[in-house]
Amino acid sequence: MESGGKYSGFEVELWEAIAKELGVGFEYEKHLFKELIPLVAEKKADIAFSAITITEKREEIVDFSHSTFKSGLHILLSKNRSKIDFAGTIKAFMSEGYKQLVKPFFVLLIIIFLFGNAVWLAERGSGGLGLSYFPGILRSIWVSLCVIIGSPDALFSFEVNTWTAKFILTFGQLINLAVLGLIIGELTAFITTRKIRLNIEGPADLKGRTVAAVQGTIMIPLLKELGATIVPVVKIDEAYTKLRKSEVDAVVHDAPVLIYYMLNEGAKWAEIAGELFDKQDYGFVLQEGSPFREKVNRALLTIRENGVYDALYKKWFGEAE
Repeated sequence: MESGGKYSGFEVELWEAIAKELGVGFEYEKHLFKELIPLVAEKKADIAFSAITITEKREEIVDFSHSTFKSGLHILLSKNRSKIDFAGTIKAFMSEGYKQLVKPFFVLLIIIFLFGNAVWLAERGSGGLGLSYFPGILRSIWVSLCVIIGSPDALFSFEVNTWTAKFILTFGQLINLAVLGLIIGELTAFITTRKIRLNIEGPADLKGRTVAAVQGTIMIPLLKELGATIVPVVKIDEAYTKLRKSEVDAVVHDAPVLIYYMLNEGAKWAEIAGELFDKQDYGFVLQEGSPFREKVNRALLTIRENGVYDALYKKWFGEAE
C-alpha cells in the first residue's frame, strides 16, 4: 500500500527487516505487477516483491528467495449479491432471458390459431362470426384471445352462438392457461436465477461467472481452466470497484490481500467465500544467478528464528503462521 509517497504492508516490512539484517541500503520503485519479473530478468532491478508466486515457469528466467509466505487464493464477493437489481434484471432479460420464452410463446400462438379455426368451423353456420374464412377467422382468433386473457365482457365484439364453439373455447382456455403458466414460470425462474446465481461457495462455482483478476497473475490461466469469464484489471483496487458496482460477480486474488481488504476498507460490504484454494508459496524475485540470493535467504532464516517474522505476521494477519 502507498500513502503520501510511503509504502506499507507485510512484505514491505519484511523486506525492510531483511535489509536491516544485511546492512544494505535500497530505493523503492513502483511498477505494475506484470512488469516486475521482466524488470528483474532484464537486470533493471535487483529485487522485486508483490505477493509473487514461486512457479517453475518464472524460475526459468529469474531466481526466487526461500518462501516468504505460504498462502493461496480466495474469492471475494459482495454481501449484497442476493438483492434483486431490477434495472439489471430487465437489461439481462432483454439481452438473453427472452430466449427462454420464445418456445412457449410460439406454442401459445399456435394454440390460439388452432382453436380460433375450430371456433370458426363450429360457428360458421350460426352467422355470429361470419360465413367466409376472412374475416371470420380473425374474429374467431380475437374471441379466443379475449377468453384467454379473462376479459370476455370487456373485449367481446362478436357473439358465440353454438355450444360446440363455447366448449372449444372453454377447453382452449384451460390449455392456454397452462401455457401461460409455463411462461410465467419461466419469468419467475429467470428472476430467481438472477437472485441466487451469485451463491458462490468455492472455485467450482466460478464457472460461467464474471470474475475480476489482476492481469499477469497466475489467477488468469486458473480462471480460464475453471470456465470463468475473466475481466482483467491492472490493479486490484479496480477489481474492488467493479465488484462493488456489480460489474463483476466475484474477485479472485491472493488470500492475504483480500482478507486485509475485507477486514478494513471492505468491512461493510465485502466478504470472503469458501476455503483457501490453489495453495502456493510467495517469494522475493532476484536476478538469475544473483549472489545476493544467498544473503537474502540467510537473513530470512534469521528473522524467522528470532521472532521478527512471527511478529510481522501477527501485526498484519492476526495470528502467527
